[in-house]
Amino acid sequence: MLYPVLHRLERLGHIAARWEVSESGRRRKYYRITRQGRAQLSSQRRQWQLVDATLRTIWAGTSSPMTSGIAPALPGH
Repeated sequence: MLYPVLHRLERLGHIAARWEVSESGRRRKYYRITRQGRAQLSSQRRQWQLVDATLRTIWAGTSSPMTSGIAPALPGH
């Protein structure tokens, strides 16, 4: 599940990868975030913070029937 995401990020230029041989002799691929990736991360973080703030505002303005002590209205009653 992780590797398709890493390959997509690499294809988009958000990360860069390099192969190295480890001490055990196995080849390993190492990833690092690129300048473009950091910019994308920053943009995504700002978008998420806006969504989070909006939802928190909405939720703060409403109260749950369970916490307010008011039972929810039943259809037809």
